[in-house]
Amino acid sequence: MTIHLPDDLANSIRTEVQNGHFATEDEVVAAAVRDYLRRKHEQAREVGDADGQLAHVEDEPSALDLQRRLFEAGVISEIKAPITDFTPYRNRQAVPIQGEPLSETVIRERR
Repeated sequence: MTIHLPDDLANSIRTEVQNGHFATEDEVVAAAVRDYLRRKHEQAREVGDADGQLAHVEDEPSALDLQRRLFEAGVISEIKAPITDFTPYRNRQAVPIQGEPLSETVIRERR
C-alpha cells in the first residue's frame, strides 16, 4: 500500500521515528489508524443506531482475557497475579547506559 501525505504530516511521522517513539514510519501510521478506529468504535457505542439502540461493536478483550488466550495458545506458561505492592519498586534507580540508543541502532540497521 502506498499513501501520499501532506508534507507537515510526513515530517511529523519522521520526527516521531527519529525521537525513538516508533521504530518505523509504518508503525506510526498503524498506531494512528488503530487509534482512529478505536475512537470511531467508541463514538458508535455512544451515538447508537437509528432505532435508538446502541450500535453493536465488539469490545476489545480485557487484559485478563488476553492473558488467558495467550496461555491457552501456549505463548505464555502462566498467568501471574497483578502486582499490588509497589514498595520494592519505589527506590529503583535508572542504570546509565553508554552508546547509541537502541531506537537509533534499529533505524540504522534497517536502512
